[in-house]
Amino acid sequence: MSDMVLQEVDALFSTLSQPVFLLDRQGRCLVPRQPDTFMLPATLQENVLVSKSGYLFLTLPGLETYTLATKDRPESHDVLLLCAKLIQTFKQEQGITKELGNALKRLLHEELSVQEMDTLMHDYDIAQDTPRATLFINFSRLHQQIPHDTLAEYIPLSETDLLIPLDTRNLVIARDLTDEGQEELMEYAMALLDTLQNELGLHALIGIGQVARSLQDLPASYEQAKKAIQIGSLFQPETQIYQYHNLILERFMMDCAPEDAKPYIAAVFNRETAKLFSDEMLETVNVFINRDLNLTDAARDLYIHRNTLVYRLDKIQKVSGLDLRHFKDAMLFKLADDLRKRDTSKTRK
Repeated sequence: MSDMVLQEVDALFSTLSQPVFLLDRQGRCLVPRQPDTFMLPATLQENVLVSKSGYLFLTLPGLETYTLATKDRPESHDVLLLCAKLIQTFKQEQGITKELGNALKRLLHEELSVQEMDTLMHDYDIAQDTPRATLFINFSRLHQQIPHDTLAEYIPLSETDLLIPLDTRNLVIARDLTDEGQEELMEYAMALLDTLQNELGLHALIGIGQVARSLQDLPASYEQAKKAIQIGSLFQPETQIYQYHNLILERFMMDCAPEDAKPYIAAVFNRETAKLFSDEMLETVNVFINRDLNLTDAARDLYIHRNTLVYRLDKIQKVSGLDLRHFKDAMLFKLADDLRKRDTSKTRK
C-alpha cells in the first residue's frame, strides 16, 4: 500500500470514536503507527469477519495482505466493512499504486500465483485477453535517475496500457494493441523516445517484444524486448529502437556457436586482409551495405566522391576476392563482420 493511501487511512481512522487498526501480514500495526503487534487468527480469509481474543478482524482483498482490527462490539461489524470500502476507494482514486507496480513486476518475472493473477485482474480491472506488446526502456547512462512518478507524467499512456517500473534504470510499458498494428507501435516508440530525449534530456534504448495475446504471455514478450536491446545494440549501435521480430538474422548469429563461426569469420578477416580493413574501410563498407549497395547514396553519406568509393571497393575485391557490389559477396561480408563483432564483444566482457 502506498504512503499516500496510508496517510489517508491514518487521517480517516483518527476521526473515529472507536479505534480501528490497520495491520500487515505479521500483525504489526501500520495505522496508527505504534509498536504493538496483534496475534492474527489462523482462520483469516479475505472479506470474512473473524473474532478472536476480544477483537474483530477483517482481511482486505488485494495482492498484499492487510487486516483491519477493532474491539469486538455490536457496531464493529459495520465499522470494519465501511473502513474496508473507504480504503478500497482511496486506492482506486490514486490510480497506479505501488502495490500494482510490484504486482506487475512480479507478473513479468512469472512470480504470481493463479489466485494472485485473478485478484490483479479483478481489483484493477485489467482485461485478460487484451493484445499487448512490451516496450522495455533502458536509461543507459548511470547518472540518469528520475522518479517513475515524474516519468509517468510525460509518457503517453492509454487507460488500458500498463506502466511497470523495474528499477532506477529500467521500466516497461505493456502497450494495448487492440486498435494498433506494428507500424503504429513503432510510431509510438519513436514519439516516446523523442519525448524522453527532448523534454527530459534522457538517453534511452527501447526494445519491443512480440505481441502477447494474454496477461500470461507478457513475460515472454518482456524477455524478447530485453533481448532486442541486447542484440540490437551490438549489431546496430547507431539505432535506439529495436524490434525483436526484425532481428531474425541477428538472433541467428547470436545462436551460432563461436567454434562454428570461426571458419566463416576467417574467410573474410584474416592475415591477408588485416591491413585492408581499417576503421575507415569498415565504415565505408557498412555504409555501402546499409544504403542497399547504392554507390551514389553511400558516397553522399560518407562525404566522399563516388570515384573514391569505387576505388575502395576495387581495392577490397583485389585483396579479399569479395566484390561488394554483388549481393552475395556483400551478404558474406556482413555475416562475417557481425559474427566478429559478437565474438569481440564477448571477449571484452
